Amino acid sequence: MPWEAFVYGGIAAMTAEAVTFPIDMSKTRLQIQGQIADPRLSALKYRGMLHTLATVAKEEGMGSLFRGAKFALLRQGTYGTIRLGIYYNVKRVFEKSCEGGIMPSHYLVLLGATAGVIGSFVTTPTDVMRVRMQANFQSTSPGLLRAFLRVRETEGIKGLYRGAIPNAQRAAIVNGVQIPTYDVTKRNLIAAGFSDSKSTHFGSSLFAGFLGSCFSQPIDVAKTRMMNQNLIHDKQVTLYKGVVDTLIATAKHEGIGALWKGFIPTFSRLGPWNVCFFMTYEQLKAFDCWRRGTDEITF
Repeated sequence: MPWEAFVYGGIAAMTAEAVTFPIDMSKTRLQIQGQIADPRLSALKYRGMLHTLATVAKEEGMGSLFRGAKFALLRQGTYGTIRLGIYYNVKRVFEKSCEGGIMPSHYLVLLGATAGVIGSFVTTPTDVMRVRMQANFQSTSPGLLRAFLRVRETEGIKGLYRGAIPNAQRAAIVNGVQIPTYDVTKRNLIAAGFSDSKSTHFGSSLFAGFLGSCFSQPIDVAKTRMMNQNLIHDKQVTLYKGVVDTLIATAKHEGIGALWKGFIPTFSRLGPWNVCFFMTYEQLKAFDCWRRGTDEITF
């Protein structure tokens, strides 16, 4: 199994994460506010992505916009490596037996979802820490190892996998929509006469980001809230019992629109994230062809 898809996938994912991380932080703050069950977060303090970014920078310092970035980069370095490596290597194997060398779209969706679930489960602990650091209103954050040990000591191993199910469900939706949409859109644009160029990669990746945001947002809200629940007034309190309970409670107390809370920053991040990710990945593919002195793409 070629290693390039794994390594280049991780590099592209970390690059995209670094560029768009402050937007993700604003999305997290917007998603966790307004929770009736948690008095710490009941107030609607932020009014949109730009207001969130400005408020956090003013009250907590510019560095707070990147709080939790080390966990996010660690996650993307492993998550991106796993999901892209699995997806493109398995796709390449099956395409050899498909008519015309093209894998049907519904199989691409299933493959993308499966790769996303595997990568998500492995990296859930880093995602838990990312969410908590972003939701943290303190000016300092612990180191990587200390943060993991603190959660393990106070909440056990289970705490590191809090929200693992909605995290996997979101990963299945995002990867089942996002990666196949990019591949199919790019393939159709090229078939329609467009060149395999940066503009084609840009349009395909932006469209993939939009669809991924639309389908995944309710699960993303549930995932964020489940991961952020931990200690209230020095007592272990479970506000949400599962994905369905989180979705129902959120819609009941805050309205159905709350399930898409943070959609603008989600797309404002996922759109540029996809553009940065796929265009970086395409350039790494071109680099690999140059490195090997051939035009044949092996992954």
